[in-house]
Amino acid sequence: MVTPESFYHVALKVPDVDAAVAFYRNHLAGEVIKRKRPDEDATGAENVSHAALQVGDKRLYVFDRAPYEAAGLVEELPYGFLHFGYVVPDVGAAAADLEGDVSFVMEPTVFGDMKIAFIEGPAGERIELLEYLD
Repeated sequence: MVTPESFYHVALKVPDVDAAVAFYRNHLAGEVIKRKRPDEDATGAENVSHAALQVGDKRLYVFDRAPYEAAGLVEELPYGFLHFGYVVPDVGAAAADLEGDVSFVMEPTVFGDMKIAFIEGPAGERIELLEYLD
């Protein structure tokens, strides 16, 4: 069993990241924490455009496509809900603890300043486990 430290965020796939950022800033007082466009040579999970916003007491991530989608681990997904994320102290240890008990969408992967992994819940929902790297 993995014990998350906190519920961290919800992620959405949107057709236009800048338009989504403007919507959440203008209508729900969202504060942009990070905005990233992929480098010219980005591949795999890092080849995504995304923004992180603080909306109320939680973060909202808006992506042009999910990291696991960009890595070719799932078919193209429709716009809307992608996943929700929990912070864990050690993604590698959490993945090892869950191995054999859950289906992994994406094994532990470095994504910027985080290590992330994605699992599937019982209804097919995607759940991100994330760890901030020092």
